[in-house]
Amino acid sequence: MNADLTPLQKAAEPLWIQIQTLFAEHHFITIVCGFFALLMTISFYKFLRNISPALVGFVLLLLVAVLVMHWTQTRTEPVVLKPFIDGLAPFFPTVPTTRV
Repeated sequence: MNADLTPLQKAAEPLWIQIQTLFAEHHFITIVCGFFALLMTISFYKFLRNISPALVGFVLLLLVAVLVMHWTQTRTEPVVLKPFIDGLAPFFPTVPTTRV
């Protein structure tokens, strides 16, 4: 039985274009790191519930600080946080540009 997959391919085309855009705009390593960070957060959830809430708060503060620093350096922040990052960006280095 030969199935015609043309309708499926046409339906999946917008999704494929979005995936290509995502990988073109963002570095692959950033996406991979985000995926592993999400997996680690889910797997360590029970462990984090059993330790001191102050330590959990410190870890979350550290994660937010790293994320804000990433947004400040690469300027990939959400639109809502753009004014905050614009005020913070002059104090930190930017990504060096390469000349071709």
